[in-house]
Amino acid sequence: MPTVYEEETELAVKEPGITASPNRGLALTAGLVLAVWGILGFFFAGEGGHAFFGRDGGLLWDAFQVNPALCLLWTLLAAAMLIGGLGTTIGSRNLNLTAGVVLVVLALYGVVFVNTSANVFALNTADNVFNAIVGFVLLVTALGADRENLRALRAARDDQDALHAQAVHG
Repeated sequence: MPTVYEEETELAVKEPGITASPNRGLALTAGLVLAVWGILGFFFAGEGGHAFFGRDGGLLWDAFQVNPALCLLWTLLAAAMLIGGLGTTIGSRNLNLTAGVVLVVLALYGVVFVNTSANVFALNTADNVFNAIVGFVLLVTALGADRENLRALRAARDDQDALHAQAVHG
């Protein structure tokens, strides 16, 4: 009886580079900006003994009011975005979408609670504008960019799944 050898075929899918993927590039860029704001903010947040969650904070570049909670949030978002930007296009897109929502919600929170005791991130107008702009750019890019790249990656993944299923079920 002849032996049948099944040949496994894998489709090579080239992940778009950082410059070819707007989501990956933006994740790295926004991550770097948020890292600078967050890390530098820690130096100014401690001036005057401000509470971790408090409505008052130090001033970063004489414009952004920061407390340790806001700096930690920016730094955590930065770390996630820098890691995601070095990852895949799909991961960067999802991360940009999530970070965009977080920053837009934070900006809205700041607008609503700016002069109240509920302003636990010590947000002021400059913070709110910064968070809103960065969040909006992240959302627009996540929802509108990389369509061709994402379509090609998903199609290749579906082709790989179909080949795998065919090989398993013969």
